[in-house]
Amino acid sequence: MHLVRVTVVACCLSVAACANAIVRPAVSPVKPASEALVVLPGFGYDRDGERVFKTLAPSMAAEGLDLYLPTYVSRSGLEESRERLQRFFRDNHLDRYERVHVFAFIAGGWTFNPLGEARSLPNLSTIVYDRSPYQERAPRVALEKLRFLTWVRYGHVVFDLARTPYAAVTVPGVKVGLVVETLPTSLIRKHASTAQSYGAYEFECDAFQQRHDDCLFVAMNHDELYARFGEVWPEVRSFIRTGRFSASANRTPPGAGPGPATGVRVAKRGAR
Repeated sequence: MHLVRVTVVACCLSVAACANAIVRPAVSPVKPASEALVVLPGFGYDRDGERVFKTLAPSMAAEGLDLYLPTYVSRSGLEESRERLQRFFRDNHLDRYERVHVFAFIAGGWTFNPLGEARSLPNLSTIVYDRSPYQERAPRVALEKLRFLTWVRYGHVVFDLARTPYAAVTVPGVKVGLVVETLPTSLIRKHASTAQSYGAYEFECDAFQQRHDDCLFVAMNHDELYARFGEVWPEVRSFIRTGRFSASANRTPPGAGPGPATGVRVAKRGAR
């Protein structure tokens, strides 16, 4: 069996509890893995998510993928989080792999992209982003409606996310996929009028201001994507191997009309 190197977020950002590290015995592989998958969790990662990745790790290893889940989110903000992530890349010698693939949940994308653009991973091959017209408004909602409670729980990093525009990765030769959530979390449902006041929701793939090679839609909210990542993994694996999601992937965005479970309006691209 290939060596599986898994570093799990030590202090998760969920209501439930902090995740414990997954510790696996070191087993000398017949042939060292030539590829690594770096999963960048953000807010919403909890023990359910930990169990999913722990379950998936052996099969990934059997396919020649070393799995990493770094501890990188800092209460101090995005800058410190980015520095932690860069140290993680260096300390784990990710430059020794032939190819490195990244799956970035929302906070992970905001943290990683400047590093990806600066080619901190020179062997970067693939990035798959978790995107959400709903959840990407959550930091601003938290800043405006739950400022003190958010600071107590997460620190300044959420406020940085609320204030920082998305910076796309444009590095040529890197395959980019988008996995778009189509359902709102309880936070967005609870503060639906505030979230809606920021403008109509746009689900079209081009609305995310990120060059991409393929895009799919999942009927999940942000919390569910962590807990049900195993259902999404076959599509992510397909993208890593072929640069495309599978033929059966849902590539049809939600149509104009009320947003799921919120009563808010969903706009098509250009309907602002």
